Amino acid sequence: MTLQFESSMQNLVYQMDAGTGRKVIQAVLFALFAFAMAALYTFTNFQGLKDARAMEEAQLARNFATQGRLTTQCVRPLSMWRVAERASDGSAALQAHPDLLHPPLWPAVLAGVFRAGGLPKPGAAAIELVHGWDYVPVGLNHFFTALSSLLVWLLGRRLFDRRVGALSAGAFLISDLVWRQSLLGADLALAGFFSLAAVYAALLAVELPAGVGPQQEQGPAWRWLAPLVLASALTAAAFLTRYAAGCIGILVFLFIGVSRRRRPWAKACLYAALAALLVAPWLARNAAASGNPLGLVFHEMLADTYLFPGDSLARSIRPELPDAGAALYYVQLKMIANLRAFFAEGFGFGGVGILLGLFSAMFFHRFVRPSSRALRWCILPAGAVLVLSASAFGRESLRALAIFWPLAILYGWAFFLVLLDRLQFEMRVFAAVALGTVMVLTGLPLLLNVLPPRTGLPYPPYSARIIASVATVVEPGEVLVTDIPWAMAWYGARTSILLPKNIDGFYEIDGKHQKIALAYFTMVTRDKPWVRGLSDPSAPEYSWYQVFAVGKVPINFPLTHGRFIAGSEQLILADRPRW
Repeated sequence: MTLQFESSMQNLVYQMDAGTGRKVIQAVLFALFAFAMAALYTFTNFQGLKDARAMEEAQLARNFATQGRLTTQCVRPLSMWRVAERASDGSAALQAHPDLLHPPLWPAVLAGVFRAGGLPKPGAAAIELVHGWDYVPVGLNHFFTALSSLLVWLLGRRLFDRRVGALSAGAFLISDLVWRQSLLGADLALAGFFSLAAVYAALLAVELPAGVGPQQEQGPAWRWLAPLVLASALTAAAFLTRYAAGCIGILVFLFIGVSRRRRPWAKACLYAALAALLVAPWLARNAAASGNPLGLVFHEMLADTYLFPGDSLARSIRPELPDAGAALYYVQLKMIANLRAFFAEGFGFGGVGILLGLFSAMFFHRFVRPSSRALRWCILPAGAVLVLSASAFGRESLRALAIFWPLAILYGWAFFLVLLDRLQFEMRVFAAVALGTVMVLTGLPLLLNVLPPRTGLPYPPYSARIIASVATVVEPGEVLVTDIPWAMAWYGARTSILLPKNIDGFYEIDGKHQKIALAYFTMVTRDKPWVRGLSDPSAPEYSWYQVFAVGKVPINFPLTHGRFIAGSEQLILADRPRW
C-alpha cells in the first residue's frame, strides 16, 4: 500500500510539473489573466455605449430575438426611399423596416445572449445612470477577444514555436488597441475572431502531412479538404459579421494559392467558391429588399463627398444621385482626402507600441518555414485593399484594419527573437531584460489608459435616462424623428427616423408614409457651427434652425408643442401635450 501510494503521489507531482496538470494550470492562469485585463479596462474606461454602430446593432439584436427577422427601429430616409421603390404601393414600412446596412451574424449572436438572459425592457434605462444592458455587447466582445488570444497562441506555435505563441498571446492581451475596440460593443471582436480562425484553418489546409514530400500529397483527401471547407465557412462568417472583414478572404485565397500543395490555385478557387456560396442567401435577401446585394453599403461611398457633405445623403428622402462618371470622380477626391488623414493618424495603429516597427522590419528577414514566409506577404495586399476601401467609405471602416493586428504581433515577436538569438548575449539576463522591455513598451498605452481619471460619461449626446424618458411619451406604434435614432431605438425601443435633411423631407414622410408624433433635437444638431451650419440660409440645418431656435414654425407644421429638457440643451416638439 505504501509503495502504491508513493507511486500515485509521484505520478501526480509529475503531471502537475510537466504533464496534463501543468497544461491545465497554465490554461486557468491564462483565462484569469484575460478576465483580469477585461475587467480592469472595463472598470476604468466604460460608463455606457458611445458608438452609434454598437447601439444600432444592439437594437437589431433585440428585434431579432423577438421577431426572428433583422428589422430595425433606426430608420434612415435613404433606406425608406430604397424600400419604397421596391414596394408595390410606393410606401416604406416603418414598424418592421428591413435593415440594409449591417450584416446579420453579430446581431444574431447577441440575440442569442438576450434570449438566454432575458430581453431588454423598453424604458428600463430611465432610472439608471448606465444602462445595464450596455454591458452585454461589451462583455460578449471581451469573451471573443479572449478566444482570439487563444488563436494567437495557436498560430504562433504553428508558424514559429512556443515562445512566439506565448509572447504574442500575452502582448495581444495587454494591447490597448484590442481592448479599445472591444469596449465599443460593436461587431469587430467577433469579426476578428472569425478572421483569425480562418487563417488558422487555412494554415492547417496547406501544411503537408508529416513525412510527405511537397509533390506527393499521399494520404486521405480530408486531411486538406476539411480545414479548407472550415476556412471557407469562417471567412463567410467574418464577412457576415462585418463586411470589411471579408478582406481576410484575400489573404487566405492568396495563401492557399501560393502554397506548396499540388494544384494550389484550384484549391484556392474552391475555397473562394464555397465562401461565396455561403454568403449568397444574405446577398439575395438584400437584393430583394433594396435592389442591391449589399443594401445601402455602396451608397455610403457617396456620403461625406462634395455632392453629399456630412450625413446629408442618409438624411435625404429623394436624393439626386449622380451618374457613374461623376460619382467615381467625387469618390476619388474623398479617398485622397481620407488617405491623407489616415496616414497622419497612423492608419489606426497610433500608440500600438514597438511591435508595429518590428513587424515592418521583419520583411527584410527570410524565415525558414515556407508557410511563415508566404503568409506575411499575403497580409500586404489584403491590408492595402482594406485601407483603400476604408478611404472610400470613411474613418469608421478603418477600424476593421485591427483584424490584422494579431498577425503583426506574431511576426513582430518572431523577428525580435531572431535578433536576440543572433546577438548571443553572454548573460541570459540581458535577453530576459530585452523581452521584458518590449513587453512593457507594448502595454504602455494600455497602462496610461487605465490610470485615473476615468473617462467621462457618453453625454453629450447620449444619456440613457434622458433618452428613455423621452421615449415614454411616444406610443409603441408611433414614430419620431431625431438626430440620434440609434440611441432612441436602443434605449427607448421606439421607431426613430434620422432627422431629414430639411423640413420638406419631414413633410413627405409625415404625409406619405406615417404621421410623425415627435421631433427630438440634441446637441448633435444644436451645437453645429452657428453660421456655417445653422443660421446662414445656405447652411445644411437652416430650415430646422428656423423651427427650433428662431421660432418661425410653418403654419401647417404638425408639431406645435415644445419643451426643453436637460436644462436648455435638448428640445422636443410634439403634436400635442404629451407630458
